[in-house]
Amino acid sequence: MADSSADLNKNQDVGDEVNTGENSSGNGVEGEVKSPAGTCQRDEAKPPPISQSDEAKPPPISQSEASNVESEPSTSTEDTEVKGESASEPVTDPYHYTKGEEFTSEIFKIEIKNLPRYFGFSQLKKMLVKLQLNPKKLKAMKGRNGNFGFVTFNCEEDKQKALKVLDGYTWKKSVLNAVPAKPVADPMAKSALKRKQEEGPETDAKKRKESDMPAEHRLNDAVTSLWRQTYAEQLKSKHTSMVEFLKFLTRRTKEQIGSKTLMIRNPSWIPEKHGNMCCPLEDIKPSPVVDGYRNKCEFTIGISPSGEEKTVGFRLGSYKGGQISVVEPSNCLHLSNATKNVVKCFQQYIRDVSKLSGFDPVTHHGHWRMLTVRTNSTGDILGIVVMHPHQLTQDEIVKEKQQLSDFFQSGDGKQAAVSSLFLHQQTSSSRDDDSSQQYDLIFGQPHITENILGLSFRISPDAFFQVNSKAAEVLYKTVAEFAEVNETSTVLDICCGTGTIGISLAKQVNKVIGIEVNQQAINDAVFNAEANGLTNVTYSRGKAEEVLPSITNNLKDCKDVIGIVDPPRAGLAFKVLQAIRRCDNLRRLVYVSCNPHNAIVNFIDLCRPTSNKHKGLPFWPVKAVPVDLFPHTKHCELIILFERELKPTATAPDVPTPSNS
Repeated sequence: MADSSADLNKNQDVGDEVNTGENSSGNGVEGEVKSPAGTCQRDEAKPPPISQSDEAKPPPISQSEASNVESEPSTSTEDTEVKGESASEPVTDPYHYTKGEEFTSEIFKIEIKNLPRYFGFSQLKKMLVKLQLNPKKLKAMKGRNGNFGFVTFNCEEDKQKALKVLDGYTWKKSVLNAVPAKPVADPMAKSALKRKQEEGPETDAKKRKESDMPAEHRLNDAVTSLWRQTYAEQLKSKHTSMVEFLKFLTRRTKEQIGSKTLMIRNPSWIPEKHGNMCCPLEDIKPSPVVDGYRNKCEFTIGISPSGEEKTVGFRLGSYKGGQISVVEPSNCLHLSNATKNVVKCFQQYIRDVSKLSGFDPVTHHGHWRMLTVRTNSTGDILGIVVMHPHQLTQDEIVKEKQQLSDFFQSGDGKQAAVSSLFLHQQTSSSRDDDSSQQYDLIFGQPHITENILGLSFRISPDAFFQVNSKAAEVLYKTVAEFAEVNETSTVLDICCGTGTIGISLAKQVNKVIGIEVNQQAINDAVFNAEANGLTNVTYSRGKAEEVLPSITNNLKDCKDVIGIVDPPRAGLAFKVLQAIRRCDNLRRLVYVSCNPHNAIVNFIDLCRPTSNKHKGLPFWPVKAVPVDLFPHTKHCELIILFERELKPTATAPDVPTPSNS
């Protein structure tokens, strides 16, 4: 039986800092030792079979169910049912999920103490496999008293074997200490228990104040926290935020590299000249469209604050915070009327037509989990219905698909004008674990097409594409300006996804080379290049750190090589960044970040002096500009141009990299 625990994809997809639920860590432990596996993947990519993170928490629901706020899912239980805020007796046992029928490897967990000071996640994984152990999930972390980690197993026998083998084992000159570990507490139950213990006049007053506020306003505060401000005020707030970030980046860079070293390596390093920022910051570029701009959104299915079952919308808060109530998105400013209409019709279908129940994130019972709606500028609508086939026969699933087809093509749902409809059966707790399963096309075309800067792009059901098409045009134009491309330029579109940035630059440059690890993304990128009649675009499939060296060796005669990266929110893996530094003829790098604070380690590592650990010549930030792709939220993209002089410098000794805590 599959483990109910699983990783969540870290790519945040909807606007605000409490997001869509695609970023759900919340394990309460800081200083995780990151995997050096340098794949740069969007949500198309399949995770490794052993979880690198989230193993120290109860099984999460998928990002699919996660509304527009961070969610920290729970595990199953036989007897307890939580029905949103209307539940009379919320779960308060933090370990209730270990007592249910559904399997969780948390009950077979150990802690490994005294791990070496320097090691990689993949090295730890290989060590366990070499010792013929069978880890289910593992996580390594840095602590004040040394490094430690957690490993879970599929059964008690494997756990006991690991304790016997690892306790006293010497690895990298460190003698390991292995001990049994407690399961992680369910964050929702833990939160409910805390609230129960803290009940009093103040908490009662807070509850009354929240209950007095309309649910629609509470949802807008969670999903689009700047919705009460004018757009001019929003832009000012975001620009100020980026100013503060660059000041913070400057301080951190000074602390970790040293001001004297920075000035010697780069005489233009004069933060005082730019308001204590490491480089000039241009005025924020606004989105051409402010309302109804999202071309993709994911909606969860749950229970409303008033107890209405099978409500389609967004969560009011995080699972970790004890929130599983769902509110309809009818008043959300960032959604189009077309998207809202699809949500309304689908809710009508699951309430009035379908006999299947909604999926319960606590008990893991039920079927309807999530709805994704993708739209384009020409009016096409692609819908993806996600369901758990819990105890359904194949005939029952076929019947449900036919009912969906009839409803949206000839029934009451016809008014939603859905062009294509897919069904995705998701049985695991994480959508990533089901990434190998195909989306089942119920009716319509398997793709929709969007036009950006006069170019057409095919969008698959699970393909990454910027959620604000009009603002994406501003973003890509700005990337071209920062890259200073011309007809002699060769562009390395690193971790290119479906190729949108490279293709948008192709007509202005000599050649574009895209690098991507995911095969489906490569297929879409090749199709997009051919559909736009481009003959100077090629793609290489593989990990960037493995593919880049051979590519750059063939570009030694190219005088103007420019790198462009637009990674997920977590930023680039260390190996990818080092591969970029080792590209000897790469002079300029345009870094597009959707979460600069998460990418700060990348920015600092690009600037580090040459050493045995950091090969290649250092870069330095030249200029930056924010681009607003997410009106009504606190988020915006930040583009930073990095440059370097292509001349040799002395190698500096290795210095331990401080943790980003």
